[in-house]
Amino acid sequence: MKAWTFSRKVSVFIAVSVLIVSAVVSGFVYITFKNWTERQERDLLNAKLKQIELQIGELKFLPSLLRPGLSIGKKTAAYLKPDLSALQSELDEGQHLQLFDSKGELLAEVSRGESIHNPVNYTVKSEFNLLVYGPVKLQLTDNGYSRSATAEREIGRLLLLGLFITAGLGILAGGIVARSALKPIRTMIQEVQNIGTSNLNQRLHLPNAKDELHQLGETFNGFLHKLDISFEQQRRFVADASHELKTPLAIIEGHTRMIQRWGKKSPEILDESLDFMMNETNRMKELISQLLLLAEMESSAPSDAGEVSDLKETLRELISQSVHVNPEVTLIYEESPSIDQILIQMPKAASYQALRNIVENALKYTPEHGTVTIEVMIRDAQIIVKVKDTGIGIPADQLPHIFDRFYRTESSRNRTNGGSGLGLAITKTIMERYGGSVVIDSNIDQGTKVTLYFIKV
Repeated sequence: MKAWTFSRKVSVFIAVSVLIVSAVVSGFVYITFKNWTERQERDLLNAKLKQIELQIGELKFLPSLLRPGLSIGKKTAAYLKPDLSALQSELDEGQHLQLFDSKGELLAEVSRGESIHNPVNYTVKSEFNLLVYGPVKLQLTDNGYSRSATAEREIGRLLLLGLFITAGLGILAGGIVARSALKPIRTMIQEVQNIGTSNLNQRLHLPNAKDELHQLGETFNGFLHKLDISFEQQRRFVADASHELKTPLAIIEGHTRMIQRWGKKSPEILDESLDFMMNETNRMKELISQLLLLAEMESSAPSDAGEVSDLKETLRELISQSVHVNPEVTLIYEESPSIDQILIQMPKAASYQALRNIVENALKYTPEHGTVTIEVMIRDAQIIVKVKDTGIGIPADQLPHIFDRFYRTESSRNRTNGGSGLGLAITKTIMERYGGSVVIDSNIDQGTKVTLYFIKV
C-alpha cells in the first residue's frame, strides 16, 4: 500500500473541508428554500380555496349543487348529488378538491391528474354553510406536482449536483494548492539531500517571502553553519592533536634508537635519553589529560552545576602553589579582610583549573622583575576576577584565536615556554559550562589583562 504523503494529506484535507462547507451551505439553502416554498404553497392553496368557496356560494353554481342523484344526506340533500367538475379548470396538476358534510361524509370530489392515488404533501381546509346541505367542509390537497413543488425538487437536484461538482473541484483545487504550496519544501528537501560532510558550506536557497518557509530555511542554514564550524573544529582538532602527539613520539623514537646503538656502552647517553623520554612522556600524559578534560566537559551537561565553592579559599590555595612557577616575577594578591567568603556557583576543582591556567600563563610570559596582579570585585550577581601582568602581550591580530585549541601565539611557539595550547580553551569551556565568561585584553609589550566572570551565589 502506497504511503500517504504530506501533499496527499493536504489535498484530501482541502477537498474534505470544501465538501463539508459546500454541504453545510447547500443544506442551509435547500432547507431555507423548502420552508419558503411550503409557506408559499400553503398560502396559494388557501387563496385558491377561498376563491373556490366564493364560487360555490354564487347563484350560478346552484345547478351543480342541486343536481338530482342519490346522495348520503338527509331530507332534500338525500336526493341531490353535488357536482364539482365545473371547478376542475381552477385546479393545478396534482391538486384534489373534496366536499364533506358535517359528519365528515364525502359529498363530492374533483381532481386534476392522478392525484387521488399519490401521497398528499399539502392540505388546506375551510368550513362554511352551504345551501340545502348546511355546514360543510371544503378540503384542497396537493400531492407535490404543482409548479412550486416541482421547483423545490429541481432546486434540490441542482444543489446535490452542485455538491458533487464542488467535491470534484475541491479535490482538484486541493491537489493544485498542495503541489504549489509544497514546491519550496520539495526544493529544500532536494538541496538538503545534496548536502554532505564534504560540502557543509552549502546553504539552502531562501524564498523571497518572509514566511514560515523562510524561517525554516534560515533555521536550517544556521544549523548547517554551526555544524560546519563543528566539523572544521573537529578536523583541526584531529590534525593539531596528531601533530602535538607526533612530536614527542618522534623524540622518544629517536632516543630509543640512540639507546639501542650507543646507550649500552655510554651511561651518559643512556641517562640523557631516558630524561628526554621521561619529559616527553609526561608531556604526552598532560596533553591526553587535557584532551580528555575538554571532551568530558563538552560531551554532556554538568551534573554538578548547582555546586558552590569559596573563591577566596581557591585563590589562597592557588597562589601558594603558583609562586614557584616563575620566582623572578612578583605575584600580588590582597585579600579583603572584611569578607570571610566569596561564594560562586562552580565546583572548586573547576574554578581552580580555570584560574590556574590564567595565572600560570601570566607568570610564564612575564619577564624577570615583572608583576602579576590578581584583583577580585563583587558586582551585582557576578564575582569578577582580573589577572593583570606586565608581560610580552599578545598581538591584536592573534587575539581572536587565542581560545582555539592548540593555538599558540608567535611569542610562545617554542616548547620551553609554550604549553600545549589547550589551557585557554579549557578555561573558556569551564567558564561557559557554569554560566560564566572570560575576556582578554592585551597590547604587545604592554601586558595582558584577563577578566573572568563567575556567577555569584
